[in-house]
Amino acid sequence: MGAVVFEDVTPAAAADPTPGANPGPGLAPSPHPADEALAARAARGDAAAFEALVRRHAGPLLAYCRRLLGGDVAEAEDRVQEAFLRAYRALDRFDAARRFAPWLFRIAHNGCVDALRARRAWAPLDDEAAPAPAAPLTPEASPAIAAAVAALPARCRAVLHLKYTLGLDAAEIAARLDMTQGNVRVVLHRAIKLLRERLS
Repeated sequence: MGAVVFEDVTPAAAADPTPGANPGPGLAPSPHPADEALAARAARGDAAAFEALVRRHAGPLLAYCRRLLGGDVAEAEDRVQEAFLRAYRALDRFDAARRFAPWLFRIAHNGCVDALRARRAWAPLDDEAAPAPAAPLTPEASPAIAAAVAALPARCRAVLHLKYTLGLDAAEIAARLDMTQGNVRVVLHRAIKLLRERLS
């Protein structure tokens, strides 16, 4: 495969093309090809197909990495660049029977965890369950909540972001983070418990 350069992964540059727009040379304008089809084409050397995947996923991936890294934009951008580069190099090993997005997010997640470990800010969670909340707390509801979320362990931040920012259900979160649905619920409940303790 030829070299691919990722020049800009900001949300504005990463916006998926609107229906009917021309997403790039060699790609049909509408309907949008599935991620897995684009990944297969990219693995065969179609640079435009991989560029379409970058446009489609860079914005959500950047938001996800920012949440894991406590709002560090520069570090998040580095991790997104790294995730796309690693994904590109591993396309020939990508299992087309799997969904592309969870695979890509897992690569980015691992990169963020490595970054957190490097600055001594990562600690594995135990599996202690917290009581289910009567009502969920939305992390974006106030600056105080945002600050409390930023102080949480990385996996708590990840689950909260996927749940309340992206609106994913337990099965989708489990797929992206390579967890069981039960563990997703445990981490979610613990994250909410920790938030309430910090905000009380």
